[in-house]
Amino acid sequence: MTEHQQRNLATAHRYVELYNHDIERFVPECYTPDCQVHVMGRAVIEGAQTLLDVERTVLRVAPRRRMRLEHVHVLADTVIVEVTLLNPDAGADWMLPFAAVLTMRDGYIAIDRSYAEWARWPGL
Repeated sequence: MTEHQQRNLATAHRYVELYNHDIERFVPECYTPDCQVHVMGRAVIEGAQTLLDVERTVLRVAPRRRMRLEHVHVLADTVIVEVTLLNPDAGADWMLPFAAVLTMRDGYIAIDRSYAEWARWPGL
């Protein structure tokens, strides 16, 4: 694995860790300021500040939500993360599998295309 790919892999792991533990750091440490997040079938979120606002809303609605990393795939400037979203407030067995195709720029996510059954996720 090249150094470039290792940096992108590290961002993918930071993406999961910060999503779970520090939403205020999650966006600025993982995404470019001009990022685009395509919540497939729902919306396109333009820019890091708008993304942070959305994530704060989700956190208010689902304060114990977590992301569990299942698989990560790195190819040049693209990282694919397969995760399971957990929301204990919706039930102990509640889970939502999703995949994100992340286009990286200088170790940050520039374009995020996230695929899941988003109607089930609070705050979107």
